[in-house]
Parts: sequence; C-alpha cells; structure tokens
Amino acid sequence: MAGCKDHDPRRPVRARPRAASAPALITHRWPADPEHITRAAQRLHQGAVIAFPTDTVYAVGARALDPSAVRRLYAVKRRSDQQPVVLLVSEPDQVRGWAVVGERAEALMTRFWPGPLTLVLPRRAGGPIVGAAGPTVAFRAPDNPVALQLLRAFGEPIASSSANRAGAPPPVDADGVFKSIEHEVDLILDGGPTVIGTPSTILDLSGDVPRVLRQGSLSEMELLGSS
Repeated sequence: MAGCKDHDPRRPVRARPRAASAPALITHRWPADPEHITRAAQRLHQGAVIAFPTDTVYAVGARALDPSAVRRLYAVKRRSDQQPVVLLVSEPDQVRGWAVVGERAEALMTRFWPGPLTLVLPRRAGGPIVGAAGPTVAFRAPDNPVALQLLRAFGEPIASSSANRAGAPPPVDADGVFKSIEHEVDLILDGGPTVIGTPSTILDLSGDVPRVLRQGSLSEMELLGSS
C-alpha cells in the first residue's frame, strides 16, 4: 500500500500548531485492512470525518445523518453548506429511502453501479436532508473494495466529497490527502492509489431531460445510449 516515506502508517502524525480557537487534530493513517475498516466505520458512527479511497479519487466522508459531522465535512472542504454532497452507498436499495428512483435511474444503476457514475435524483418527500436542503440528492456506489467494505460495515450512506479543499486537485493516493487536507480529518484509510484517477460523471435525472453536470470517465453517449 502507498505510504509516506517519513511516517509509519500505523502511527499518528502530529499536526502543526494552529490558532488557539482551532485545536490541532492528530490524523491517524491506517492500513485499509478488515480490522481498520471496521474501526473506521465505528469512528464514523461517533462523528468522525475520515478519508478513504474510491475507484475514482480519494473521498472525505462523514455520517450523513449526523448534522455536526456533515458541518465538519463542509469545513474540511472550505465550501459553502449550500453546495450539495454526494451520498455514497453500497447498493441501490439504500437510495430508495432518500430519493425517487425512476426506470431510467434503475437501468443506469444496474449497468454502471458500482462504478464512476453519480446520479442526481429527486428527493423523496419527508426523506432525510443532508447539507443543502434542495429538491435533489446525489448518489454513487463506488467500485473499490475498501470503500464498499467500509459502506457495508457502516450500514448507512456516507456523505462525501473529494478529499481536497475546494478548488484544489482531487487526490488519488493517501499522500495527496495529507498534502491537501493535512490534519483536517480524524483518520485516513490508506488503500493505495485509485484505479481511475479522475472524478465521476454526474448525471442529473431530476428533470424531464437527463443532463450531464460533470463529464468524468463515462461519456454522455455511454450513459444515455444505455438507458
């Protein structure tokens, strides 16, 4: 697995001094083995913000149903809480309590999940609200064994974004996470470099006509020609 040359991945890395009003964190870097993945899931339930690999880039995540943890996620990103986050899921069934899943969405999830496709769907009436309280919710099932094991151990969707500050390049390994959001997260699961290395394609299915909001490794022709 990838690791910093100067640090044992099992040892905590001490933070640089910060202002008294913002106590420094000690960010732990854990190997992405079953024991540490289970411990990371437990930490998420306790309100931790963690970084972990997906098939595209490294993600930073928090418990979607914990408003305090989600606020910390936004703070790590240095982004407005009016911008949406993506809910990572282990399987399509986890989407149904949060959003309205139509036939096109069903077909796309069947074909491209797990994989580098984020779907924006209409929020289900009375469903949970995470971050920005808009009419839609974004979902993805990542095709990465570490991410999927974490999601299954956690048992709920994880509110997520790429593990970088807003405007910076998304990291593709744990070293990149340290460089981008060093000591802003509680722990990093080091699962080595990601396979794809570019963000997912975002497809908005909330309206009458599907719209690609961000072009990733999947093309519009691949997506809309398949559904």
